Amino acid sequence: MLPTIILGLLCAALGVLGFDISCNSNLAVYWGQNSGASGSLPYQKPLGAYCDDSNVDIILLSFLYILKGTGGYPVLNFANICDYTTNSSVPVFPGTQLMHCPDMGRDIKYCQSKGKVVLLSIGGATAQLNSDAATFSQQVWDLFMEGSSPYRPFDDAIIDGVDLDFEQSSQMNIIQFANNMNQLFKSGTRKYYLTAAPQCPFPDANLGNLLAQAHVDMAFIQFYNSGWCDNSKYGLPRWPQSMNYYMWDAAWRNSSFANPNMKLYVGATAGQNAGNPSSYVSPDFFASELQELQGNYTDSFGGAMLWDMSWAYGATLNYATSTKQALMRGSKCGSTQGNCCSSKVPNPSLSRRRRSS
Repeated sequence: MLPTIILGLLCAALGVLGFDISCNSNLAVYWGQNSGASGSLPYQKPLGAYCDDSNVDIILLSFLYILKGTGGYPVLNFANICDYTTNSSVPVFPGTQLMHCPDMGRDIKYCQSKGKVVLLSIGGATAQLNSDAATFSQQVWDLFMEGSSPYRPFDDAIIDGVDLDFEQSSQMNIIQFANNMNQLFKSGTRKYYLTAAPQCPFPDANLGNLLAQAHVDMAFIQFYNSGWCDNSKYGLPRWPQSMNYYMWDAAWRNSSFANPNMKLYVGATAGQNAGNPSSYVSPDFFASELQELQGNYTDSFGGAMLWDMSWAYGATLNYATSTKQALMRGSKCGSTQGNCCSSKVPNPSLSRRRRSS
């Protein structure tokens, strides 16, 4: 075991180099839907306010929730931060419902400069998945990445990829969309990620085929709001009532996913009312769960995901800090193990989100 001071210096150096997807201690958190306000917590802060905190590695901007709105352009919603439906001062591009959120663009670049991966999450519980794959994939590239468009919601900021949170059947061919995005990523000048947020019943009804047939880098599995496989069932005997990470790991080991190296993340609600209350587990319970899973599933395990930022940071007890501390106790990045680095990136209303029960 390397002395602590040497490990610290090594981790700092690795952190400067960039996000390491091989780490088993990465923490992803959804931001944008201000869901803590429904639990009488303070409103979510602007994106940049969270990016000096080293606990979070991946931020998922939620949501792009209508694929094809007025004028054929997608529609975004970021609750109290950028939502033209509740704040008439938020500008939209002519002939569309597509918002211009320049402050978010500046915050995205700031977060990236602080070592965060920033992904745009597409979907959510009230999504309208109503476009065609060819048109929509090119739009996403042009509006948010290295393509070109007069309508850029985040101006010159470039997101690090997309997350697919499809919680209903889609009119769009999601596999074709993913394949198109992966091809566009290859044409870019930086590293991009394609992720998905399946629900815990395996295989997921809406994203199972995607994971089996298209390259997905990380799966942020929702072990909540689904009943029998939630985090609250962790430690119970297997089938029919048990948190079922073991099923996902078995599929990973049996090469059931198109990307054999896809990392699996354990998703949790970061507050009693962030989802179905019966799904919630305390920070201490979740910490113990994560440490056991991290130790038992050394190859597939990538870290944890939290819904959402307003709950994780709005309550007296910081759920994100507790979660990250638990992950770091068994942190391993490639061949480096110990209290090491986690992820850094190379470049710089109320919730529309989750099922109500």
